[in-house]
Amino acid sequence: MKITQARVVLTAAAVAGALMLVGCGGKPVGSTDDDTGAAAASAVEIPTGDLAADVLKTLDVDDDLAARVPADIRKNGLAVATADGYPPMEMFDGDGETMIGVDMSFARALATLWGVELKIENSDQNAMVPGVASGRYDMVISGLNDTEVRREKVSFVDYATSAGAFVVAKGNPKGIKTPEDMCGKTLAVLDNGYYMQLAQTYSEECVAAGADKIEILGFANDPEALLQLQNGRADAGMNDFPVAQYRVSLSGDKLEAVEIPGDALFGIGIAPEATDLISLTQDTMNQLMQDGSYRDILDAWDLGGMGIDEATVNKGN
Repeated sequence: MKITQARVVLTAAAVAGALMLVGCGGKPVGSTDDDTGAAAASAVEIPTGDLAADVLKTLDVDDDLAARVPADIRKNGLAVATADGYPPMEMFDGDGETMIGVDMSFARALATLWGVELKIENSDQNAMVPGVASGRYDMVISGLNDTEVRREKVSFVDYATSAGAFVVAKGNPKGIKTPEDMCGKTLAVLDNGYYMQLAQTYSEECVAAGADKIEILGFANDPEALLQLQNGRADAGMNDFPVAQYRVSLSGDKLEAVEIPGDALFGIGIAPEATDLISLTQDTMNQLMQDGSYRDILDAWDLGGMGIDEATVNKGN
């Protein structure tokens, strides 16, 4: 998979004055005569920092999809959990408050097609999946890998490939090209997530092959982990390839990314019992894929290489 560097230009301004979306006769789209207090569906605000803004502005409420929106989401809006600090998947716009990134573009696309208000909450990395499981959020869209462990709490609508990458010093002086090259070396990663699990697996494979284990350093956020590489405490960092590329682009030509080929998948996490929402989300993503909007959103963020041809459910490894 080849993904070009994200050319993200953030601005502080936000789009204001969204128009109200209404159906025939002036009723809010998705409302019915027997609705018990459903809120009027408003157009989703698209911040200027969202690089897919031009694509999102071409979308409108889809009556068939809107009719399938669960009543609580139609009434209260779509509550999405995400976590800042994973650019270009999710990050703050120039105002320091509004969330943008390719995942947020997809969240805005879903809410627009469904005709509902979108509520994005910047959550703690470790609280998102439990928040969905408990009902605090309707879904989590935050560059999450669909894994067996996470599927114990949520189901995933898979929407993109997720190759990993080692982040190394410019010129790759330690010659790190494969997981085997990390045996006996020090690796800095997020302390609670997919890449910590992967690092532990790599280390176990080193030992099983008769090599030294990987010294794994865990940190609360990605910038802190990469700081260990820059100060010489770690030989490499590890992250999703698009995130690694973005970090490299900000390093002043001091770092580079080495792709780790794989077939992992990013997924939108939803409570397993919310079968109607899972089906609706899958069908909506597939519609975006079929009409070309999906690819246009990825391309707007220079992440076209992450694209897949069909949204699936719980197909990650």
